Amino acid sequence: MVAEKIAAVLKTREVQTIAGNGYKPAAVLVPIQERRDGDFLVLTKRADGLPTHKGQIAFPGGSVDASDADAVEAALRESYEEIGIPPDCMQILGQLDQVTAGYGFVVTPVVAVIPAHCEFRIDRAETAAVASVPIKALMEPANFITNDQLSPGGHPSYHFYVNGWDVWGVTARIIVQFLELVYDFEVGKF
Repeated sequence: MVAEKIAAVLKTREVQTIAGNGYKPAAVLVPIQERRDGDFLVLTKRADGLPTHKGQIAFPGGSVDASDADAVEAALRESYEEIGIPPDCMQILGQLDQVTAGYGFVVTPVVAVIPAHCEFRIDRAETAAVASVPIKALMEPANFITNDQLSPGGHPSYHFYVNGWDVWGVTARIIVQFLELVYDFEVGKF
């Protein structure tokens, strides 16, 4: 069962946090579905009417509000608001290393298992589409590239091409981190 494997991997390591940079805290949910036909990662396409990052592919998430106890609570709240997954349907497995986003945030990725055949209820003001992407598709060489040009923040520029989407930026960096930890993914092989 992949949930047990992920939880075991995340428990054996110390999460790398970023402190003292003046960035605002944010959190995203990295939702995993275990299905008969494999393991899936849930991604969203941001609505075109949003003021920033419109149409980009992302994990559900957003700013950690003052009313949130922590990043986990923020990720759960935002996921419920954006794609309608009730927090009590999720099993939190742990966190990945924090990442910085070029728009002034430090992002905490929270990994969770969600129901295999979850019925998403999309908030169209925030989310244009949601897709469950096979993890094995993310690991196929034809679907992944590393661009030699670094991002403005000095990070490697990764791109996954799945579901007709170009997944890049912070979302791609989080996916690479997750795949390296859990699925022995090696960027250097591509």
